[in-house]
Amino acid sequence: MALKFSEICSRLETWYDSPRGQYLLRQEQSLTLELLDNVFGYHQLQIGATRHQALAPDSQLSHKIYSHLLPGGDIGLRSEPDCLPLANDSIDAVVLHHALEFSDRPHALLREAHRVLAPQGQLVVVGFNPASLYGLGARVAGLFPQRVWSNAHHIGTRRLRDWLDLLGAELQAVQHCFVTPPAGGERLFRFLSRCDRLATRCQLPLGGVYAVRAQKKVSTLTPNRIRWRKPVRSRLIGLTVPKPVASPREGDVAA
Repeated sequence: MALKFSEICSRLETWYDSPRGQYLLRQEQSLTLELLDNVFGYHQLQIGATRHQALAPDSQLSHKIYSHLLPGGDIGLRSEPDCLPLANDSIDAVVLHHALEFSDRPHALLREAHRVLAPQGQLVVVGFNPASLYGLGARVAGLFPQRVWSNAHHIGTRRLRDWLDLLGAELQAVQHCFVTPPAGGERLFRFLSRCDRLATRCQLPLGGVYAVRAQKKVSTLTPNRIRWRKPVRSRLIGLTVPKPVASPREGDVAA
């Protein structure tokens, strides 16, 4: 990356502290809680590009782990996101908060999240939608610092679905929000906020942010029963084959 990870993290956290960032955070929290509503278990892991934005603090899973490369905020596990010091199949729900976009190895990060996820566990991926008004106008409108956005991986839902299929995870739900990003002064901000809430309720696929839920599927191996069978005879047409007969030699006389 052109920018150091610490600088990217700092700029993203500064943006999330702004009114537009707080507005987006509330929407992301609402979507994440909705997707995790029926998830039961004990351990919940969140990996994010920032350190102060917990997406599901009120979920039913009681033990919440926040992992980041840098200390600060609610971070309880300092680790490389694509090399977690966690056992296989140990986490009931994993939340990736814009982690794939700002990772040098998004494939490896997704594989690692799938590895630590328990069988039938839930994976929630929150990311920016490149095929949206927000994705297309982010650099022009200055909603994100240009250099930070240019260092992000543009991962759409279709591409993410392919990655999940390769891992053996089943896509279960896709939600969108942030269709019309609020901007401008207070009056315009309120008007655009109302338009955005209406568009979000209609679940238009043009939302600037998506939240995807997938379930880890583990195939059960059932041993095949050995069936002893008699060898099958060749299924040939029943033609009579003549047997060879010795022909009499010249001079021989039959008795």
